Amino acid sequence: MAILKTVMDVIAAAQTEILIFMIAVCAHFLLFSKHRVHAGKSSVKKLPKESSKNAIEKPSPRRAAGDSSANPLLRPVTALLSERPSRDALVAELSRRLGMCPQKDRAELVAGLLSSLTKGVTRDLVGACRSVARELRFEGAQRLNEMMLRSYILVRAKDDFESFLAELSAPSRASQAIALLALRGACTFGDVDAAFDRLPGAASAWQADSKATPSATPQQLFQQLARLSLAQDKLPRLLEEMRAHSLVNSGTMQALFQECGHADMWERLQTVKEFASTEGFELTPACCVSLIRAAPNAETGIQLIKDAVVSKRLSKEVLVAGASAAASFNDSDLAKLVLEHLPAAPSPEAAHGLLLLCSKGGPLAAGCDSDALVLELYEAHLSGSGFGLEARAERVVAEAALRHGRDDVLASWVGQLSEVSRQVLLLKSFSKDRRLGDCMAIYRACSEKSAPLCNAMLDACVDNGDLVLAEKVMGEALDAKIADIVTYNTMIKAYLRQGGIRRVRAFVETMQQKGMKPNSVTYNELLDGVIRERPEEMWGVISEMRAVGCRPNHVTCSIVLKSVSKTSRANEVEQALSVVDAMDDPMDEVLLSSICEACIRSGRTDLLRRQLERQGSMQIKGAQTYGSIIRAYGSLNDVDKVWDTWREMRKRCIVPTSVTIGCTVEALAANGQVDAAYELIREQLADPQVRPLVNAVIFCSVLKGFSHRKRFDRVWAVYEEMKAAKLECSVVTFNTLVDACARSGEMGRVPQLLDDMGAQGIEPNLITYTAVIKGYCQHKRLDSAFELLEDMKRSRNLIPDEVTYNTLIDGCARYGMYERGIAVLREMKENGVPPSNFTLSVLVKLASRCKRPDGAFELCEKICAEYGLRLCVHVFNNLIHACTSSGDFPRALKVAARMLGERVRPDTRTYSLLLWGALAERAQDDIAGLLRAAARLPGAHPMLLNAASSAMALTPKGGLSREAVSEALEGIANFSTDKDLAGNLLRELRSASGVSVDPRLPMRLAARR
Repeated sequence: MAILKTVMDVIAAAQTEILIFMIAVCAHFLLFSKHRVHAGKSSVKKLPKESSKNAIEKPSPRRAAGDSSANPLLRPVTALLSERPSRDALVAELSRRLGMCPQKDRAELVAGLLSSLTKGVTRDLVGACRSVARELRFEGAQRLNEMMLRSYILVRAKDDFESFLAELSAPSRASQAIALLALRGACTFGDVDAAFDRLPGAASAWQADSKATPSATPQQLFQQLARLSLAQDKLPRLLEEMRAHSLVNSGTMQALFQECGHADMWERLQTVKEFASTEGFELTPACCVSLIRAAPNAETGIQLIKDAVVSKRLSKEVLVAGASAAASFNDSDLAKLVLEHLPAAPSPEAAHGLLLLCSKGGPLAAGCDSDALVLELYEAHLSGSGFGLEARAERVVAEAALRHGRDDVLASWVGQLSEVSRQVLLLKSFSKDRRLGDCMAIYRACSEKSAPLCNAMLDACVDNGDLVLAEKVMGEALDAKIADIVTYNTMIKAYLRQGGIRRVRAFVETMQQKGMKPNSVTYNELLDGVIRERPEEMWGVISEMRAVGCRPNHVTCSIVLKSVSKTSRANEVEQALSVVDAMDDPMDEVLLSSICEACIRSGRTDLLRRQLERQGSMQIKGAQTYGSIIRAYGSLNDVDKVWDTWREMRKRCIVPTSVTIGCTVEALAANGQVDAAYELIREQLADPQVRPLVNAVIFCSVLKGFSHRKRFDRVWAVYEEMKAAKLECSVVTFNTLVDACARSGEMGRVPQLLDDMGAQGIEPNLITYTAVIKGYCQHKRLDSAFELLEDMKRSRNLIPDEVTYNTLIDGCARYGMYERGIAVLREMKENGVPPSNFTLSVLVKLASRCKRPDGAFELCEKICAEYGLRLCVHVFNNLIHACTSSGDFPRALKVAARMLGERVRPDTRTYSLLLWGALAERAQDDIAGLLRAAARLPGAHPMLLNAASSAMALTPKGGLSREAVSEALEGIANFSTDKDLAGNLLRELRSASGVSVDPRLPMRLAARR
């Protein structure tokens, strides 16, 4: 029996469980029968942490209209608008999108679209919305109707507005919001008669001083109506309408007084005042303010304030208006009346106005001590008031206290400035005027010293160059334990201003000992000072920065990149770029521009190309950065990229600057596309938006381009065009033209250019005279050149410089006048003009052309020792040329080896000269070694390879000349006993990277075998 009972209990329990399971299945079917479970996908989705109600709640159409992420129309329509579509295209897109939405939501979605776009709405879009509304027969379109009217007003489509308003004229479709919008439209479109006709329908919005509705702000709308009525001389009609529709209340009358409250509307304001009196309207304080502000003279202002006192309408706004009128009329009686009625605790605005009246030059200060008056006003009304004033008024009180030696008032006043930022602002205003003593007085008057206040005081010391006081303030800050990192950095700036790098170093160590870790600003200040005074220590500072875990930022990188110059060594440029690579922050446009400029200055086009490739995906937004990139591609001789960058900028509707246009024109002209550069200028002149940016400096690049290509007819034609366009030329423009005359043998035009300069009030400068001397030297008029030099020496304003002397030495070299050239060198040195590498270059040229190669070497050694010069590639090239032209090829190789040993990178001309020298000697092994050295191939010339620091140092800047390669290989094919040598070298060179070979060369070599 026990077993049977147990079995029956189990069956009963099972029945209960089965019943619960069946109920659950039925409930699930009823609730989720519309949801299908897809194979392979989980039917359970995690809800957010919010309540399930919030998670599954479907947004209402109105919420979707205001939420850009919920409105399915906003994103596609915005994208379509950027393409400037036709109205039909907009209708098609809206119809397609709305066709996928429920009928009841469509009107709200379109209304939400117009609301979200606001100023992005176009006339075609509003028209498209109207067409779609008709086509789809929207339900419940009240809000859409309002948004349509608003949009028509926004796009100033008067005719469309009126026709759509006519469709809504049925009583069932009109509302107060529509009536207000109808009135607003009439006011916006300047139709005052229509505005008066529509006023009755909107009058209820003002009859009870109603608050703003969701569709309009009646107070602002009435002001707009009043403004239109006054502008079209319809004030009497407006007053009639106000009387007829019971619109005389505080809201409408204050709006009307405010619009009339101008000096040139005093008579109309009186008309409004009489109307208010007739209608029994008692003027409010706001109306009194408008009357006082429009008062034609001080006497009227006095009477108005007296009336306000009698009628008990004297508010703080009335006092402020009275103070403003007193200042405007500079009337002491009006100012005294305002002061007489000033309450014991005036408003900040009233106090501000009265302080200015009492200050120096104010009407109350006439014939008395203005500072004493300010102090009296302060003690009577402002002491302990607990509020501050505008900066100008706060300074008036401080000025008076300082001049009268009232330390108590000063301490009370700065203490009243409860915000530290206001104390700092007051102190900085005196620092700006170089009043360091007063700055210190204000600093001492502040009972509670703070880090920002201390830092402002230190800044004042730095700006005024008082290091002793700065150290004193710093010591007090340390004792008070308020010094922060900004305090230390400001002190570093003070030391750097005095040129104390050693003291800065010691201070940074002290800073670290006190537990204050230097930050990037600390090291940036230190770097800036080190580069100015001891540039060789720059990398030591970078190492220290890295050692303390301080990463470089944009400022660090900019400082380091600015240190890169044309004399920087290759490894120094690479080190500078490594600092950029170590930066955590992403590259920005300013830094990219700095990188481009640094690589261009140093001539490292290899690094420049690499940097441009790495940053190719950056989104550029500034025209200045585009200019730097264009300039960079120009220096890389990549004209295609120049054009691509320019077109990308214009496609993105970025307006170029004068600098950007100049960089593009220069890049094209420098790479042989002078005509294209000229056409680009013409295109900019045809664009009204860009035309004002085109100047004579931009034209100079084209003038130089045509000049360098001996196309003087185009030079002169462009100059005539510039004169016709009335471009303002500078001395640089005329110097370019004089140089073009010198290059092209058109010296006869120089007098006309000098006359044109005089007509524009431009005096010839040293560069002008040097260009004329250059022209004389190039066209066998050396005596005229020396005569002009003597004229320059007799002038007080024109002292010959290095370029002038170099030009004369070059002229002597051109005609083999060695002794006269050396005499110019002596005069140059006697006049205190130090020779440069360019001077050495023309001196070597002089000695070489006069068949004195030994003299060339002697001059270089002597001048380098005397002036501490380091030979550049151009001087080495001229020395090599001196050797090869005198038949001394072994000496030329020694010069090249010395060049590499001194870490001067060879260029295209270096290898061309060496190859031509080897050809003259028929030295096939030397030719092969030189070619392999330039192409970084095995078998490089041993003399050069041993002297170079690396194989990379052997590669010429600018690559091997195609002509030099052809001549070298054809020469070997002509005289070499090894008939395969030329062909083998050709195959090696063609496999090397960066070597350009004439495609017809193999055929020519094959013909010689």
